[in-house]
Amino acid sequence: MVKVLVLGATGQQGSATARALLSSGKNAVRAYVRDGSSPKAKELAALGAEIVEGGDWDKDVAALDKAIAGVEAVFFISNPNFKDLEAEVKAATNIVEAAKRAGTVNHIVYSTVAGVENYEDLPGLDANPVFRNYWESKAKGEELVKNAGLAHYTILRPTEFMSNWTREKMAMFQIPDLVKEGVWHTAMPPSFILSEIDTEDIGRVAAAAIEAPDTFVGGPNRILKLTGERLTVADLIAQLGEAIGKKLSIYTYTPEEAEEAAKKNPVVAGQLTRLAKQEGLKPLDHYGLKFTTFKEHLANHLDEVKELYKNVP
Repeated sequence: MVKVLVLGATGQQGSATARALLSSGKNAVRAYVRDGSSPKAKELAALGAEIVEGGDWDKDVAALDKAIAGVEAVFFISNPNFKDLEAEVKAATNIVEAAKRAGTVNHIVYSTVAGVENYEDLPGLDANPVFRNYWESKAKGEELVKNAGLAHYTILRPTEFMSNWTREKMAMFQIPDLVKEGVWHTAMPPSFILSEIDTEDIGRVAAAAIEAPDTFVGGPNRILKLTGERLTVADLIAQLGEAIGKKLSIYTYTPEEAEEAAKKNPVVAGQLTRLAKQEGLKPLDHYGLKFTTFKEHLANHLDEVKELYKNVP
């Protein structure tokens, strides 16, 4: 049985990883949370997780040391902090150093983002210090994990989360006009191909790597890009509209409109970057696991999705 510390255990990726580890019955999970009395923490406890409380990873070194003591594997994600641009790298540093001090950790699983390997080639990288920091911090975190000197590391590079379209917090940041009005204003044409992943599948991959570090996808060390499905903007919006029983539409900005919108909206700025830097589409690899399609994701969260889009005319 592997004893695993899951940091950010009530977040999307952390909770998915904790559930996947617990469901196999092969692991003992210690879940690091801010508030052990929260509903999500209680759900994990009911599944068999040991709940430990702690503060921010970039500050609460004592809590990290206590939580990591005695575990064999650690899962954490790159967690941007737009108010403190040094916090993400400091957090990764603290986690890696605590893992090394513990003396029992032999595997770190770190989830960053697809495209980080080529971030220096991104157009407009230096136009905004926050934009550069977003990518640079993740690249530095990956190097810290790779150079930790432990027996194993797994770096996950997921593409866009399907939940960006179906969970209120992210949808209201990414696509508020679609949620409120049923029209998505975007720099992306309807034919642009999106790469999407369900966070539950990220958790399943993390758990599989932890349970078989020497053999899973060519171990003992691995960097995996995670994409569940590719579909065009038009297809995704059509599937979403069909699921909620409403007509959704796309307004594609002209190049001039997109440039103007990008000055005020970082989401549009990111879309322009994706348009300029779309990678060649290699065959998808689900690493022996069957990943969730967008239609399946919608079906799994249908009540939540209908509630989110209830005000669309």
